Amino acid sequence: MKATGHRSQTLNASGFTLLEVMIALAIIGMTVTVILHTVNYHADIMYENTLSTTILQAAKEKMVELEMDHTPSKGVIDSTGLKYEKTVSKTDRPGIIEIRATVAGDGKKITLNELVREKEVW
Repeated sequence: MKATGHRSQTLNASGFTLLEVMIALAIIGMTVTVILHTVNYHADIMYENTLSTTILQAAKEKMVELEMDHTPSKGVIDSTGLKYEKTVSKTDRPGIIEIRATVAGDGKKITLNELVREKEVW
């Protein structure tokens, strides 16, 4: 005689178990975290490089101004908001002066200096 009302001993085996889904989500979460960290890190590096390039270019421009006119000055560059200082100092050699251009902003500072002949005043 057969017993009735018993469930079948075999279960439907299609689909994923809860543990498999949780492991897959953990792997995806770690991967997304690593990708976001890498993208953020490289964006910071790109910003620092852009800022350094902008400051260096501004310092070169101020150095050219000093080469043409040996007048010291300081101020703020309107287009970028960077602070600058141009200085001229005598050296121990006659007729030679040191010109220096310093540009600073956002925690970075670049100083360029050069020895040039002093302009003769007529």
